[in-house]
Amino acid sequence: MENTLNQILSEIKGMKTDISDMKTEISGMKTDICDIKTDICGMKTDISGMKTDNSGMKTDISDMKTDISDMKTDISDLKQGQRRLEESQEKMQKNIIESLGGFTDRIMDHVDDKTGALNKRVYKVESDIERLSRQ
Repeated sequence: MENTLNQILSEIKGMKTDISDMKTEISGMKTDICDIKTDICGMKTDISGMKTDNSGMKTDISDMKTDISDMKTDISDLKQGQRRLEESQEKMQKNIIESLGGFTDRIMDHVDDKTGALNKRVYKVESDIERLSRQ
């Protein structure tokens, strides 16, 4: 009987050792779980920050798309303006050439008129001199 009691006591001591080891392992697991919770909290914060950054990037991209659209409109307007300027320049060159031609014709007519009048006066003077020299 004493053997049996010693054997039971020995078994109980083994179980106490096993329970003590389990308590140590559970304590380590609790520490690990606490560390995991802290890491998860940090990850949640990081994900929240990434969502905020992503939202900011979406806004920036939207703004860039609007700016690009505005630039396309501006470029289109500039091209139309350039085309109108080129057409106007061609018309202006033609008008200048036509005006210069008209002015040249008027100047030539004026010079011809003045030359004709001068020729008449010279002829009259020559005729008067000729007539006076015959007398």
